Order: sequence, then C-alpha cells, then structure tokens
Amino acid sequence: TRISELFMHISSLFLLIPPFGFIVVTYGRIGLAVLRIRSAQGRKKAFSTCSSHLVVVSVFYGTIMIMYLRPQEKSISEKDKLISLMYGVLTPMLNPLIYSLRNKDVKGAFWKM
Repeated sequence: TRISELFMHISSLFLLIPPFGFIVVTYGRIGLAVLRIRSAQGRKKAFSTCSSHLVVVSVFYGTIMIMYLRPQEKSISEKDKLISLMYGVLTPMLNPLIYSLRNKDVKGAFWKM
C-alpha cells in the first residue's frame, strides 16, 4: 500500500499542479491586460468576470489539492468529510450563484431581500 500511496501522490503532483499553475499564470497575464484598459467601467467589468471565475477555480483546485496531496490517514476525520463536501457540493452550488449575481435583476432582488 505504501508504493500505491506514493504513486498517487506523485501522479497527483503532475496532474494537479501544472493545470492550476497554468490558470494562475494566465490570470496574471489577463490581469495585466485588464489594467491597460483605459475606461474604469471596462476594468471593473473585466475584473468582475475574472474574479468570479477565479473564485470557483480556486475552491475547486484548492479542495482537490488538499484531498490528494496531503498524507493519508488511516481513518476518515471530520476534516476529510468537510473537504469532500466542499469539493462535491459547494463548488457546483457556487458556480450558478456567482454567475447569476452578475445579472443586474438578480443582484437587485438579492439586495432587496
């Protein structure tokens, strides 16, 4: 089991870190491009779009990295259950919520509530 666990950690490093790193680098470049936009409203709209996507991606990759890159324990703890819940439930629930809050009508109804 030790070799299997070691293989899982090594493969997780190669399968999780490069895509997340690529996303971070890409968003860094997008951020620099957005800063060059002359209109303040255009910058605000671009940052709004990017930030909502970045939040969802960070929660998704963050929970996956916590699950697969840390040493495994013999028993399942409450923390493991919470991380699994965040990965399996919170990320899919956040996606429509974050993107619908960008709609003016939905935002208005939310603030009235």
